[in-house]
Amino acid sequence: MLINIRIADANIAFEDDIMKTIGLGSCVAVTLHDREKKIGGMIHFMLPSKVFSKSFFNPYKYCDTGLSSLIMEMEQLGARKYRMEAKLVGGANMFSVFIKNIEESIGYRNIEMAKKILRENRIPVTAEDTGSDYSRSVEFTVKTGIIKVTSYKNGETQY
Repeated sequence: MLINIRIADANIAFEDDIMKTIGLGSCVAVTLHDREKKIGGMIHFMLPSKVFSKSFFNPYKYCDTGLSSLIMEMEQLGARKYRMEAKLVGGANMFSVFIKNIEESIGYRNIEMAKKILRENRIPVTAEDTGSDYSRSVEFTVKTGIIKVTSYKNGETQY
């Protein structure tokens, strides 16, 4: 079954499922995969932390709350952190004309926060297609753990 992940959304899937998200500019998608149990998760978050917004609280809008929630929810379904692998996609600096210092961009801060949360949970990042100045879409096949990243700049790449 195809499971679409929207902006500020996350979901969990199983062996025969494919997860997909589109339009990753400064947003980041993180895929988590427990190869042994064939459980996968994906989050498409917008901001690194809730401190960047005063709007209605949706935990999946933010990396710090959303990624932690996704990890916990996967564990409740039988996945284990020590078996998980992560892949990161997105985090572009879509406004490079205005933001010259890359570390000031939301995309960069999103990538760094995702890596921090994964490090804290001892989940290795096994592939990354992040940064630069263009958007991406990603499709994650849970059975194999392979992600397919599509962009106008690089076409299609598998990790």
